Amino acid sequence: MQASNLEIFKLNNLKLSAKIISEALKQGIHLGKRVGTGSEFEQYRYYEPGDDPKRIDWKYFSRSSKYMIKESQAESHLHVSFMLDLSGSMNYEEKGIKRLDYAKNLIATLAYLAHLQGDSLSFFTFHEGKLSQKVAPSPKSFQRILYHLETEKASGSWPVSRQSFPQLKSKQKELIILVSDFLQKENEWIDIVEDMKHPQKEIVLFQILGIQEVDFDMKGSFLFQDLESEKEITLDGASVKKDYKEAITNYLNSLKEALFQPNIHLIQETLDEPIVLVISKFLAKRSFI
Repeated sequence: MQASNLEIFKLNNLKLSAKIISEALKQGIHLGKRVGTGSEFEQYRYYEPGDDPKRIDWKYFSRSSKYMIKESQAESHLHVSFMLDLSGSMNYEEKGIKRLDYAKNLIATLAYLAHLQGDSLSFFTFHEGKLSQKVAPSPKSFQRILYHLETEKASGSWPVSRQSFPQLKSKQKELIILVSDFLQKENEWIDIVEDMKHPQKEIVLFQILGIQEVDFDMKGSFLFQDLESEKEITLDGASVKKDYKEAITNYLNSLKEALFQPNIHLIQETLDEPIVLVISKFLAKRSFI
């Protein structure tokens, strides 16, 4: 029987949780197929200046007069950058599950799978206007990512004003995985993603929300607290439901539309969705760089 998110999170051991979740996934699924000079043929592509002429398929040339190169699944490895939003809204909790814990376990499991595959790993956090690299690529990156995930805490808010981060502007070939609620006052998260864009990068954005944040099926009077500003307001759930539902639906659709771009993948999930299913769907659908 598959363990629930709550049961896994209660272990309070990210390494063990990552192993449990990964073992529940189908064997043989990887973060993505890469192509190169391995032994298993995948596809043809046109010869480009700088390619080794020895890789040209001369038999194909004799039939078509085209200079084509055989590509196959690579034995080289991918670089994966994990990024975690540490804004105060990540402390949102529903049915005993905190969004931050969900995000930590999601990253820990994906990092574990990438580590098993031999990929190089790095880890960054977004917190109160600062992007911090906590882990650089090294043979011990996975263990260091787990250490930082165990200790990270969410607080404060992200500035509305556009920030500039040189770390986001690298041109290296990599897979970027960012986990957040992507709740924004203006376009601050969209701006960050725009800064990361590059033809060499594949960007995967996991947006994790609570069921009530999406459906707002609440009756009676409630005290609502902004987890970033800590401001409080008392509202009647039924009276604001229609306006709230319209606003959140419009926002989620506009976010999806803004991020519907080449090499950017927005994955919207709720806290009740088992992490094993989220990762399984993610790995089954995508074929990354």
